[in-house]
Amino acid sequence: MRTIIRGCSLAFLAASLAFPAAAMDDDQTVFWRVDGLVERRASSVAPDTAWEASAWIGGDSDKLRIENRGVVGDDGRIDNEGGTEGVDTRLYYSRMIAPFWDAKAGVQFSFFDNGVKRSGFLAGVQGLAPYGIHVDAVAGINELAIVSARLDVAYDVLLSQKLIARPFVGAMFASADDPATGLGQGVPRIEVGLRLRYEIEKEVAPFIGVDFEQFTGATAAFAAANSEPASNLRALAGLKVWF
Repeated sequence: MRTIIRGCSLAFLAASLAFPAAAMDDDQTVFWRVDGLVERRASSVAPDTAWEASAWIGGDSDKLRIENRGVVGDDGRIDNEGGTEGVDTRLYYSRMIAPFWDAKAGVQFSFFDNGVKRSGFLAGVQGLAPYGIHVDAVAGINELAIVSARLDVAYDVLLSQKLIARPFVGAMFASADDPATGLGQGVPRIEVGLRLRYEIEKEVAPFIGVDFEQFTGATAAFAAANSEPASNLRALAGLKVWF
């Protein structure tokens, strides 16, 4: 387990730091940014640690992106999140298609509990909808020919210049069951939550929060077969950074 996490972390750091912020050519400057979030999640089941990390490098129109996210329990086991998560790494090429909107396409590599691996191709869009709503919508197909789609939506509510509340919603669709990972056909998992962060600096913000996760259909049945609950209410505490 530590080897998997260390390998993903090294790949993420290498990709995000391998290219300096320098000129791509005479007309376009290359920029880069790294974002990270790590949190402890406490529930009636067992505490665990979750993280989300992303980096991009490029100009205003074209970017290379890398994303890594996952959940690991205190016993070192990967939380499959109903087959919708695992330890997930994504590599994208993205291009601006409208102000504040990028289309993207790339590949995905995921590690699940018990050594199960999945990979596939992805395409989608991300950007800011009206009223500053953050949207990330991606669809893909893996080596088992299972088609999936994921939608993540979030919105920042400024309570003061330093205190920001961010409600968020996530949902996924899958075209078929994948019993090895615990993924069920249909809408296997829905998550809603809220993080309340305090920006010590714009780049550094500790937060607290709460989220609720619900498995449905075959995903809930797979969870029950593994003596896991079909729903989970969690308290969150963590740190968000960017540079």
